Amino acid sequence: MTESMKIISRLVFFGYLSGFLLRALPAAEWPVFRGNSASQGVSDSKMPAEPKLRWEYSVPKGSFEATPVISNGKVFACDLDGEVYCFDLSTGDLAWKFETDSGFIASCAVREDRVIAGDFDGKVYALAVTNGEKLWEVETKGQIDSGANFYKSLVLVTSEDGFLYAFQIEDGSLAWKYETGDQLRCSATIVGNRTFLGGCDGKLHIVDLDRGESVLEKLPLDGPTGSTPTVQGSLVFVPTQSGNVLAFDWETGERKWMFSDSERSPEIRSSPAVFHQTLFVTTRNRRLLALDTANGKIRWESVLRKRSDSSPAIADGRVWIGASDGRIMAVDLASGEETWSFEVQGGFAGSPALADQHLVIASDAGVIYCFGP
Repeated sequence: MTESMKIISRLVFFGYLSGFLLRALPAAEWPVFRGNSASQGVSDSKMPAEPKLRWEYSVPKGSFEATPVISNGKVFACDLDGEVYCFDLSTGDLAWKFETDSGFIASCAVREDRVIAGDFDGKVYALAVTNGEKLWEVETKGQIDSGANFYKSLVLVTSEDGFLYAFQIEDGSLAWKYETGDQLRCSATIVGNRTFLGGCDGKLHIVDLDRGESVLEKLPLDGPTGSTPTVQGSLVFVPTQSGNVLAFDWETGERKWMFSDSERSPEIRSSPAVFHQTLFVTTRNRRLLALDTANGKIRWESVLRKRSDSSPAIADGRVWIGASDGRIMAVDLASGEETWSFEVQGGFAGSPALADQHLVIASDAGVIYCFGP
């Protein structure tokens, strides 16, 4: 095969792979909690072999649990004191700050000229990307635990009141709402006109986004979950608080497999990432697990020094996570071997955001860290 034919073959393969993965995120963007609408936790960004601390921003007596998001060269982060921040990704300069009387554990979400943020009190704010001006505000009846997602002109928000809300992004008017019967703590994962919700009712809900109605019977899990499901091809993956991971064919509702190992995975509070037939998940027993998406078998495991509730993020051949002991780590996708780490005071409940050769993560000690070339 000539060199030009090899190049064409590679382009065809990677084009197919990209489509199969429902498009990894553009390299310069991480606009929602799990990176893209399918909640795969994957970025196309190249990453430095040894990322360096580019800047940090400290909030005195502050704390972050939410994952930052990145869009159009800006970083958006919400804290427990009720503030939404916007920074320049390259310099760390503060562009604006929006203040409320509540607090945020859910990530922001960004689409075009809107930043969407949901708080402890169930309020949802739409802010202007340029200056943080409040454009509209609506209320749900429960705490908002995870970031919004977007479908056509709709903002999708889950609430502990048990509803998925679909608000019009332009003015916040309610298009429809879907009731699950128990708390929702995950983000809405989207593929086509379907959304996937793992609920505290111990069910996986698949909802038609054009009608706001359930598509299949609610699929039974082994227990409640607050994790955001992830989708690859026809499979949807959901971890539970029982420590198990389940895979369903979302077109038929058939359960394909369940991973269960009480020693490695007594409880899971993070959300999984999926890439190239491998599912990555952190557990509360100091494990980062790589599972085969075809059968749920362990490809490898990495034993961490301390617990990690940080959801894995994938870029440039590595898995990136934070841990409760203040370590940020990168491990090789194929082997699980650690290739880079950085340690700070405090710990991480939130996850890394990866875009434009940068990693941004916020700690429970009130500091936002940005690493890059």
